[in-house]
Amino acid sequence: MPERNRARKFYIMTCNFAGKPPDFEVENLAVLRGSAGALAPPKGKRGFPAYPEVPRIVIGKLGKKAAPPTDIEIFHSYWLISDRLKILFEDLDPEAFAFQACEVRLANGSPGPSYWLCDVVRVLEAFGPSTLDDIRKHPYRAFLLVRESLVFNETAVGEAYVFSTPYSVEIVCDQRLKDACKQAGMKGATFKACFNK
Repeated sequence: MPERNRARKFYIMTCNFAGKPPDFEVENLAVLRGSAGALAPPKGKRGFPAYPEVPRIVIGKLGKKAAPPTDIEIFHSYWLISDRLKILFEDLDPEAFAFQACEVRLANGSPGPSYWLCDVVRVLEAFGPSTLDDIRKHPYRAFLLVRESLVFNETAVGEAYVFSTPYSVEIVCDQRLKDACKQAGMKGATFKACFNK
């Protein structure tokens, strides 16, 4: 049987970068990152290191120049996600994610909504031979992973809803997760098709 992307559909999942910047900051960022330039997983792993403090997030310091954070925002190597998106992720595919609790307050000092740092810890060799050949031949692998018509090895993916790959920081999800986010009214997530429409 010729290799092809059958009924199952996959997407690159990321955040919406259009519009005003998200109005939040991590006030103890310098303590959390230590000597590193940014917050990132431990070397050779996914997930979170043991931080000396809980990340402390302040929302609303920028005023009209920015917008409140949505259900999902990019922060360094991680996502910052709302409590309701965390619940959705845990319900759909709990083994795919790691979460770091945050303390959140508003700029006026009052308690803020619950947010979490989130990392996709499942890494799969998810592509079929033709896409793997393209990736290995191309010096800019990340470019290939945001194009359409990627071929996936559905046996390797199995029942996973979401995963990363060894070739890029991009996060891949399937139609079920995309639909769940839409049905729940999640704000801020975007999905780029990895198949010819």
